[in-house]
Amino acid sequence: MRRRTDHRLKRAAIAVLALAGALIAGTSHAMSFAEAYAAARNSDPNFRSAGFELESQRQAVPIARSNLLPQVNVNVSRADVSGSRSFYNGGNQEVRTQLDYSSPQSSLQARMALFNREASKRYEQAQAQVDVAESVYRSRALELIDRLGTAYMQVLLADENKGLADAQLVAAQAQLTRAEQRFKRGEGTRTEQALAQAQADVSRVRVIEAADAREVARRGLKRLIGRDVPPLNQPAADFMPGPLEPGGLFEWIEIAVRNSATVRAREQSVMVARLNIERQSAAHYPRLDLVASISRNENDSVNNLGQTNILKSLGMQLSVPIYSGGGIDASVKQAVAERQRAEEDLRAERETVELEVQRNFQNVVNGAERVQAYKRAAESSEVAYRGAVRAQEAGLGTTADVLDALSRQYLAQRDLAQSRYEYLLSRLRLQSLSGLPIDEVVSDCDRLLNRAPAPAPAPAKP
Repeated sequence: MRRRTDHRLKRAAIAVLALAGALIAGTSHAMSFAEAYAAARNSDPNFRSAGFELESQRQAVPIARSNLLPQVNVNVSRADVSGSRSFYNGGNQEVRTQLDYSSPQSSLQARMALFNREASKRYEQAQAQVDVAESVYRSRALELIDRLGTAYMQVLLADENKGLADAQLVAAQAQLTRAEQRFKRGEGTRTEQALAQAQADVSRVRVIEAADAREVARRGLKRLIGRDVPPLNQPAADFMPGPLEPGGLFEWIEIAVRNSATVRAREQSVMVARLNIERQSAAHYPRLDLVASISRNENDSVNNLGQTNILKSLGMQLSVPIYSGGGIDASVKQAVAERQRAEEDLRAERETVELEVQRNFQNVVNGAERVQAYKRAAESSEVAYRGAVRAQEAGLGTTADVLDALSRQYLAQRDLAQSRYEYLLSRLRLQSLSGLPIDEVVSDCDRLLNRAPAPAPAPAKP
């Protein structure tokens, strides 16, 4: 009686745990692409490094501005002097006296540039460099979206491939069981059993490979978001690509050339190089400074013991460069070469962006057609597989026909899943390369990934 009661309690405890597990699985929150991007911004070391680099570049502005603002220095010193003085008195006798005194000195000096063309151009150049750094930081954010999108889609594709491999293994195992039973009854052949066994083994290998690929994909996404990968939002089961806005290639190229963060950074680099030429040329100009000082000296010499001198001065200092050994001319030529290099880099970046936009635009347009074609192929392969199974049950088909149809169905479903995620990734890259606002790119991806994953199945009852 007691054993029966313990058994009932154990079954009740297992049922409670199963219900709790089902509730937890049902209430688990799927991570959207926007949430993954927010996590990656706070965790990815490459993006965080770019943020610190931007902050470092911003400090160049106050550093350059400091050369145009007053410079004030205070100097304080104190010397303790110990010695002796000897002299001859009226009787031609040598007299020696001890000298021990202190000599404190302090001064306040101020200098402000009245005309300093080189410092002014340096300040303008620092502001332009900050603009470059901000554009580079924005391009790093778009690169993060690209890397995150790749990792996110790889996880979804790996999960779907794992599910397809599991389903194929179940179907192949069922065919193997059927072939073994037919062989035992004398209705089948050893060849059919061997084919079914081979298909089951291949399916088992595909499950292992899919599990390994899923683990690698999850590790890659975990590195970006800095946490364990939760369930991810997926595209709709009947997902079909919609129209692309705008629909023309030249419109996308025009948007990219106008708004691309990398192109913008190259344009600003050209501006920085031009200002550098002006800054180097400004070394030929004179420099005029306003100089003021006040000093206080006590006992500054032996002859002034017991005296305190307070001196104030206000004036201007003019510095005119005459000859610097040709260094200024060489610096100007170097700056001109840097500007020409920046202009060529800008031209190359524009061509690269145009080429990448065209490639991803074609991937999006052709990807939509590929998704439709693979969807029709998957539907046809499923019909073919069902027909082969029914033909086998009716004695009109062979095990080889069923296994061949099963393999074609798996490949068609796998190609369909891959084409969907390639389309989504190409669409994401097209928008990023075109310089669309980051919020729009993220929200568009979330709009397409709008289906929460199915909850995990509850544990089987004992």
